[in-house]
Amino acid sequence: DVLEVKKENDCFTVTTDYNTYLAKAVIIAAGVKHRTMGIEREEELVGKGVSYCAVCDGAFYKGKDVAVIGDANTALQYTLMLSDICNKVYLCMLFDKFFADHTLVNRLNDRNNIIVTKEISLKEFLGKDELTGLKFEHTQTNEPFSINCDAVFIAIGQVPNNERYSNLVDIDERGYIVSTDTTTKTPGLYVAGDCRTKHVRQLTTAVGDGAIAAMNAVNYINNLKFFV
Repeated sequence: DVLEVKKENDCFTVTTDYNTYLAKAVIIAAGVKHRTMGIEREEELVGKGVSYCAVCDGAFYKGKDVAVIGDANTALQYTLMLSDICNKVYLCMLFDKFFADHTLVNRLNDRNNIIVTKEISLKEFLGKDELTGLKFEHTQTNEPFSINCDAVFIAIGQVPNNERYSNLVDIDERGYIVSTDTTTKTPGLYVAGDCRTKHVRQLTTAVGDGAIAAMNAVNYINNLKFFV
């Protein structure tokens, strides 16, 4: 785990929990983590009905009843995709409105097996060894509300962990590293993948970033003046 990155003259010092390394160039590819609900037993039930990726795990629940938690583009995309293969899809929202593209909302309204419930807050995962349902509370009335489902797909955003690099890079209001063509404000320091500012966060764009960052790092090193 990287604890700190410093630069003095033309040399970076990368301190980890294992060792300290010196480098002429550094590429940050720290990725992001899925934002969790922070509810008891959430981590315990991951892979046992709790998932953060419908593209990865949706097919396991073909013909079953599932839930999606979220209200933005990813949540609606997951809901629509799951509605093609699942019996019922419950879309559970904390607020009373969508924060997604109108085209996705319109497509959502055309599906008969999607049940949308707004203004509910998740309180508990039901089931012992595997998920069997979800217990909510209405945000306006505090009344309990439960659904039976075989899986829940949590789509409430992603969280970058870039504060440890803030001495060398600019970080935007959402926590992502500001970059142009993988280049940061510090010469020799580059960034690739989901942890940087970009419009599309997918595996293919991360691979592209990696290639560009590597070439940028090579060109930077080749142009350095080395002293013996």
